[in-house]
Amino acid sequence: MKAIGWAGFIHVSILIIWMVIHLIFNQLNPVAITDKATMAQTGIAYYSRFPGLLGLDHGSKALVMLLSVLLPIGLYVHFKELKEFRLKNTIALVAGCSGFILYGLSLMLQAVTVEYAFNLYRTTEDTVTHSFAVLLYEWAMLEGGLSVSMYILANLCLSCWIIIHSLGLFSFNSFKKLGIFGCIVGAIQAFGYFVAWFFLMQAKQNMHNFNEVIGLLFTIWIAIISFQMIRGKISIKR
Repeated sequence: MKAIGWAGFIHVSILIIWMVIHLIFNQLNPVAITDKATMAQTGIAYYSRFPGLLGLDHGSKALVMLLSVLLPIGLYVHFKELKEFRLKNTIALVAGCSGFILYGLSLMLQAVTVEYAFNLYRTTEDTVTHSFAVLLYEWAMLEGGLSVSMYILANLCLSCWIIIHSLGLFSFNSFKKLGIFGCIVGAIQAFGYFVAWFFLMQAKQNMHNFNEVIGLLFTIWIAIISFQMIRGKISIKR
């Protein structure tokens, strides 16, 4: 179980590292936003100057998300002896594993797609190709698409996982506060991504900043769970 805790620690560490990298990088290379260019045009012109940056970001996070499948498995094992919680535990396992797998696939699709768009934009001066690259970047990253749809589905699955296993922590363990915190995070996350799905159907992503904040709370919850696993408080033997 401690190994699973360390997997969660890696999850949190990679996200924090990339957060710091982007903060420093944006300070050293500020984005010039003007009224003459759309967000997609500004974004692709900016990132095309740094080939591989966004791809490495999303690609590494995709691998971390796939590794994080161990977390719902660990909590499932922790609760598996509780007969009254068996069905909920199984649902949480499926939701958690599905969520992390979809999350990883979504990030990988975004990484491959945007780097392809950046390469097109960077290596040709053809106006039509430039327009296609901008639209591809906008579709993949800004205004929705297959990867963004998967991203929303992934977070809805993860919110179910958080809520169910938080209820387990609250009911059957001494982690009352952690259980309450997890239920709150899961409920807000579910709300945020249901609303995001509604806007996505209109080709809009109006909930991005709100969901980023929820993502931070989700990361904190994972950090606490992982720490408890490493300490042996959450283990195979209850």
